[in-house]
Amino acid sequence: MRGEDQVCRALTLTVRYADRSATVRTRALPEPTAHSTALTTAAYRMYEALGLQRARVRAIGLRAEGLGPAERAAHQLTFDPADEKARRIEEVADRAREKFGPGAIVPGTLAA
Repeated sequence: MRGEDQVCRALTLTVRYADRSATVRTRALPEPTAHSTALTTAAYRMYEALGLQRARVRAIGLRAEGLGPAERAAHQLTFDPADEKARRIEEVADRAREKFGPGAIVPGTLAA
């Protein structure tokens, strides 16, 4: 989304089970965002809210909904230095990927 200068307003989680049934949950986000940390946190909370313990999960899908242009999205300012640092690092990593390719910046555990 950030590569296309888009933000989303909601996430939809689809969990498909071995018996071919499915559970679909949609949650609105507190503010439109493309921030990886906010999206990841929301997705994990949605999954945990399902309370699956021994379910035979066949597939998990996550879809961003309510896409809109990033320049028209408002961001609630915080006094959390960790959040601001993460957002700045995300911007720099996006610029590096744009210039050097998608494999230029990866998590340290994935570096070979």
